[in-house]
Amino acid sequence: MSGTRTGPEGGQPARYEKHRPAVTARSQGDSWHRRCRAPARDPGFTPRTLSTAVMDLIRLLRSLEEFLYELVGWLVFYPRMFWRVLIHPGEVALYTRRELGKDLEHRFSDAISPVLMLILSVAIAHALEMALRMSSPRLSTPMGQLLFSSEQGLLLTRSAVFCVYALGAALGTLRRQRLPVNRETLREPFSIQAFIACPFVVALALAQAAAASPAQAGPFTAPAIGALAVAWYLWARMRAFVALNGGSALRALGSVMVSFLLTTIGVVGLFAAVIL
Repeated sequence: MSGTRTGPEGGQPARYEKHRPAVTARSQGDSWHRRCRAPARDPGFTPRTLSTAVMDLIRLLRSLEEFLYELVGWLVFYPRMFWRVLIHPGEVALYTRRELGKDLEHRFSDAISPVLMLILSVAIAHALEMALRMSSPRLSTPMGQLLFSSEQGLLLTRSAVFCVYALGAALGTLRRQRLPVNRETLREPFSIQAFIACPFVVALALAQAAAASPAQAGPFTAPAIGALAVAWYLWARMRAFVALNGGSALRALGSVMVSFLLTTIGVVGLFAAVIL
């Protein structure tokens, strides 16, 4: 078009030349310096970071101290509570009821909490199996491999099985007492049954160990230990029921036997349905 001036290169109108920023040697040097600037140096330890590291170390040491103290407490309280459950299950049931009536931080101050004691009993049974180098069950199904192929899965499976026994007994107690099933009503009977299941867990582990080496233990040792474990478990549940509710021991034993059989059938059926 006529009247339109072009710049020196012929590409832009001349009227835009005055708005273009001038490129000088200094601006080029500043741009190169910004692109090639060295990364910021690490300031290293400052008083703030040093204080944070010290506080983290103190918290770690305190956590280690609490864990070691709790571990030492287990070494003292576990065998004592195990003996109490083994000899006086009725008194343990009354003791559990009294402890659950206290504040949370004051419960079981001279013992181990019921569920934790049950888990420790399962861990002891598993440690016994590892010490005797007993082989774990090998199943080809995906669910069987998930439950039994690893040490963690085996521990969780055993803990869940014996928790089911405690849960079945607790639900039976609530049904007989005509109480609704909720977190508050279930806590007491479940805690009592978790205590009572601990010797049963260890006795079954001993029976399994005897069955794994019949040449050393004898052919009848494993069945005898297993039968004794079941008989003691039924007796302990009966004693706990009578201590808490009163009534006839024979009637309580019949109720306990029915609950035990139903729970066993349910556990076996559940494993058969899931694993096979």
